[in-house]
Amino acid sequence: MPEHKKNIAVIGAGKISYSLVHALQKSKYNITIVVSRHLTSAKKLTDKFRIKKYSDHLNDIPENCRLFFLAVPDSQIKNAADDLSRLKLDFKHSLFVHLSGAHDISLLNSLKNKNAKTASFHIMQTFPTKKVVNIKNSFVAVETENNQVKHVLFQLAEFLGLNPFELKSENKTLYHAAGVFASNFLTGNIFNSEKLFKESKIYNSNFYEIIRPIIYSTLRNIKREGTIKALSGPVERGDLETIKGHLSGIKKENKNKFSKIFFMNYIIQSLSLLDIVNSKYGNLNKRHLEIKKYLLQELKKYFSSKII
Repeated sequence: MPEHKKNIAVIGAGKISYSLVHALQKSKYNITIVVSRHLTSAKKLTDKFRIKKYSDHLNDIPENCRLFFLAVPDSQIKNAADDLSRLKLDFKHSLFVHLSGAHDISLLNSLKNKNAKTASFHIMQTFPTKKVVNIKNSFVAVETENNQVKHVLFQLAEFLGLNPFELKSENKTLYHAAGVFASNFLTGNIFNSEKLFKESKIYNSNFYEIIRPIIYSTLRNIKREGTIKALSGPVERGDLETIKGHLSGIKKENKNKFSKIFFMNYIIQSLSLLDIVNSKYGNLNKRHLEIKKYLLQELKKYFSSKII
C-alpha cells in the first residue's frame, strides 16, 4: 500500500464521517482509528466499516498516524486541534485537515505551531444523515498554505473521484454562504412550499409528486440556460396583481398558521428576483418598478410592527 494511504485517523463520528470513511476505504485508504467524544458513536462507525480501533480518547491515537481528518462540528475544531497539539505525535511529518467550509485553517494554528502541516478539505455536498452519500463527482475546496499539501490533497480528491479546486482563506465565508443559498435555503423554500400546498386543501394528492416536475425542470433550465434566463413567474413578467393575491392569501392565513417572517420571506425573495430581472433585461420596466415599490411598502409595514 502506498505510504500516503496508510495510518489515517478520523476525529469525529458524525454524519460526514460515514460518507468520508466509505469513500476512503473504497479508494484503498487505510483508516487506523476513529475517535469520538462518544464511544458508542465511534463503535457504530467502526463496526459498519470494519475498522479495528476506536476510542473516545485522543491519547489512544497511534504515534504512526500521519493524516488526520477533523470531522467535528465547526465549534469544536479549534478545541480538537488544541487537544491534538498536546499529544506525543510526529507533527513535522503529519497533516491535519478539517472539513469545514465556513472556517479557515487558522483554527489549526496550535498544530501549525508544532510544525505540522494544516489544510481544510470541504466537499460541496449535503450530508443530512449518517446514511452514506456518494460523493463521487462532487467538488471539493482545498485550502492550504503549503504547495506540497495542495498536491497531496488534490491527489486524494482525484482518488476519491472528487473535483478539487483551490480556495483562499479570505474567500471561505462567501463560498460557504453560496452553498447555504443553494442547499439549505432551497430546502427551506420547498418546506414553505409544502406548507402552502397543505393550506390549499388539495385532497388525495401527493405534494412531492406534484411539485417534483417543476423542481427538476427548473434545475434543468438553470443548467441549460443559466440562472438569469431560467427565471420565469409573476415577478419576471411584471404581474403585480398576482403578487398582491399571494401576499393577501398568506396574510389571511398568517393569523393562525404562519408567522410574519413567512410573509416577509415572500417579499424579500421577490425583491431578490427583481435583481435577476434587472440583469436579464438591463433595467426594470414600469411594471417591475411598481412591484418593487409595493413590496418595499409592505416590507416597511412589517418592520415597523412587532415581528413574529
